[in-house]
Amino acid sequence: MEQIAKFLPAKAKEFREPLVGGGSVYFHARSIEFADKYWINDAFKELMSFWQTVQEEESCARLAQDLERFRSGFSSADEIREFFLTARNEVPEHTFREAFLFFFFNRVTFSGTTRAGGFSRAASLTRFTASSIERLLPMPEALKDTRITCSDFEAAITEPGDDVFIFLDPPYFTATKLYGHNGSLHAFDHWKLAKLLQQTSHKFLITYDDCQEIRDLYKWANIKDWQLQYGMNNCNLKKQSKIGNELFISNY
Repeated sequence: MEQIAKFLPAKAKEFREPLVGGGSVYFHARSIEFADKYWINDAFKELMSFWQTVQEEESCARLAQDLERFRSGFSSADEIREFFLTARNEVPEHTFREAFLFFFFNRVTFSGTTRAGGFSRAASLTRFTASSIERLLPMPEALKDTRITCSDFEAAITEPGDDVFIFLDPPYFTATKLYGHNGSLHAFDHWKLAKLLQQTSHKFLITYDDCQEIRDLYKWANIKDWQLQYGMNNCNLKKQSKIGNELFISNY
């Protein structure tokens, strides 16, 4: 986050994150009062159901209460695993249930990879905790007045606005492992994204893995190399814990 923060403009009237994932840059922007308006979006439906649920004080409190009641009913990692194996095939019928399952999967899978990840005994005991659930309670204030949508990235890039800044952290071009339910996020269109960004008048900053295909796609933009030591972002495809060669790409 420290390196990304150095590349952000000083201010904007509107901050948009079309591929919000875990929202670390969004929350940083909120913490420094970067903009007057905020819009976060992602195509991952369960993720956005989670953000929508914790944005509202009443539903956030209910979610935390239900999760803690549920968590405290388990007596072992084996019991949690048994529920995981059943629940990962469930198709939730409403937003609240999607949010509930998203949090559960995020806390009990390897590196928080949700349904597509494998069950982690260690995570189920050390990450699915009362304290992790309590951390949901400040979310309504943190997400206050933020526009939250669930679609592909196009609308958040193309919708007109005044002094808009867009931050994007798309899946690695070279990544192959799939996230989302049954690999539903696999068909990420890097070419469409590049075309939309080339056409936009909004300022943008994008982070990518350093590969020739991306350098060619964005040869019209400003490209800067950097290195990132990363584990896994819970909601994207940056996957191994190592030093990664990255690119900052911008139009400013």
